[in-house]
Amino acid sequence: MMVLPAHMAAEKKPRKRPFISVYFRCCGVYQRIYRHRDGDRYEGYCPRCLKRLIVPIGPGGTSARIFEAQ
Repeated sequence: MMVLPAHMAAEKKPRKRPFISVYFRCCGVYQRIYRHRDGDRYEGYCPRCLKRLIVPIGPGGTSARIFEAQ
């Protein structure tokens, strides 16, 4: 069994991408929407009808992780 040094083991861990859960009322489905690489918004699409959703990230924000899109 090969043991990696601590600095190499840390590099192997997958980075978790921040996301919010969104219920798309248009099609009655839930979908994860991931934070954009710029870090200023969450951006994604309804998995059925492909309506685009952009949720800005601003000062103050919210601690909610589940949202509903109309």
